[in-house]
Amino acid sequence: MKESQSLPRWFNATVTKQGVASRSTLFLLVAIKTTRLLCLIAGYWLFAAMMHDWVVLAQQPDMSDWLGLTAALLLAWLLQGDAYRRTLQAKTDLLSGLEKRFAERLVAEQTSLVSIHSAYFWQSVWTRHISALVHWRYDYQVQQYVAVLTPFFALLFILVVNPVVGGSLLITLPLIPLFMILVGKGAAALQRKHFVALTRLGSLFVDRLTALGLLASFRTHQIEQKILKQASDDLNERTMKVVGVAFLSNTVLDFFSTIAVALIAVFIGFSLLGEFSLGPELTLHSGLWLLLTAPLLFSELKALGQFYHQKAEAEAARDAAGDWLAPLEAGQLDEPANELTEPQQFSLQLANNLLASQSLTLLPGDWVAVTGPSGSGKTLLLEALAGQRTGNYRLPCRVAMLTQHPVLLPATLRENLNYQRTFTTARLEQALSEVELKAWLDSLPAGLDTPLAEVPAISGGQAQRLALARLLLSDAPVWLLDEPTAHLPEAQHHSLSQLIYSLGQGRTVLWVSHKALPDDWFNRTWQVENRRVQQMAGEAVS
Repeated sequence: MKESQSLPRWFNATVTKQGVASRSTLFLLVAIKTTRLLCLIAGYWLFAAMMHDWVVLAQQPDMSDWLGLTAALLLAWLLQGDAYRRTLQAKTDLLSGLEKRFAERLVAEQTSLVSIHSAYFWQSVWTRHISALVHWRYDYQVQQYVAVLTPFFALLFILVVNPVVGGSLLITLPLIPLFMILVGKGAAALQRKHFVALTRLGSLFVDRLTALGLLASFRTHQIEQKILKQASDDLNERTMKVVGVAFLSNTVLDFFSTIAVALIAVFIGFSLLGEFSLGPELTLHSGLWLLLTAPLLFSELKALGQFYHQKAEAEAARDAAGDWLAPLEAGQLDEPANELTEPQQFSLQLANNLLASQSLTLLPGDWVAVTGPSGSGKTLLLEALAGQRTGNYRLPCRVAMLTQHPVLLPATLRENLNYQRTFTTARLEQALSEVELKAWLDSLPAGLDTPLAEVPAISGGQAQRLALARLLLSDAPVWLLDEPTAHLPEAQHHSLSQLIYSLGQGRTVLWVSHKALPDDWFNRTWQVENRRVQQMAGEAVS
């Protein structure tokens, strides 16, 4: 099936690992569903024979026919239940495997992902795109095989019983997949546009919620309301287009299948009345079986049509999130060493040629000024060294990063400082004292257990000092500082920079800053320009 080639290669290549799609499971489901339909065909044959005995021969059907019909229908029912159970289990395994991969990606790349897309985008990947790939794998792709095998076997049996009916079905049957292909291409394009509109509306809504204070200050509620309404109307319009195509597809499929079965019913009826004499002689047995079996050819194609939107959703998920669900590079999640003990000399090369460097040297205890114009790749460099970007090198020790925008969780001060670790109250208070926040801590109503949402909004300088306290608690030997004072007034910039300098003694520090810093703080300078990094000597910080 060529459709699977439209999905990422890693999705089809890693089909034998635990937690991802198993090709053997896929084919087992196809076999179970096809066998179930063959049992129905056998049951229809026995039922038609029993009707022939009752109506035409006016005699009771044989007990063997009763037992055969019961066995066929019971087996079909058991196979249907087994297929449902296996499908549910396979979906659960694949979903957990992809969610684990995505969670590992979030852990490995962290802040680098936040800067690429909005928070709503990552929520959509987790809640919509991953499940779209799962449904494609075990609904659409299984049905794709079943929709080929079932008509093949049914048509083969029909041709043996009556070549005329089989020939007519052979001519009309290709019209349905041809129409599905034509409609499917349009549906895929509409589905991608729908995802784009949904992501834009979600991102717009989250952005406006974040900026409620700013909107209130400038009294722009009505303007923003119109913008949101326009985005909502655009989404509604695209949704109705997708729904309209889905209804059109189902209607045409029903039309073709109904007409085909009706023509067969007319032919069988007139043949039984003696009006037609084409092909082998029809009896009530063969005629009733043909009427019961012919819809199976179309029912599986119609079921594929009902799942066809999943292919469009999966392709949209591939475009939006395919690379983010790929397996991580070997060792990307390995626990790094606690200390930077050896001199590092390396040449950096990121995937897709995002960033490259000449030979760089980093010694334990170095203070490196990372300079260069905005957009040149300085943040990429820090993210690569932290292991948050796919490349050929990462620092072989634990690192801590301080960015322009410190992240504060909607939780207590203690939980913000602990962050997946547990420190004593004395250690937390010591860290806050070191970053000059002890007086602020004493003013809080519940001390460390005060929810940050229940205190007056903290200033940018206080937020950065809290983030700096987290750096101290991490006890990382390397600090990566990405313009931590960029949005602070000049006085706060100098005081916080001096505090970072004093607390960072004994550590290895790489500092990106567009604001003036004393030259004698640094013993090494790395210049970044046009995504190329080179090591300088004796240059001042710009």
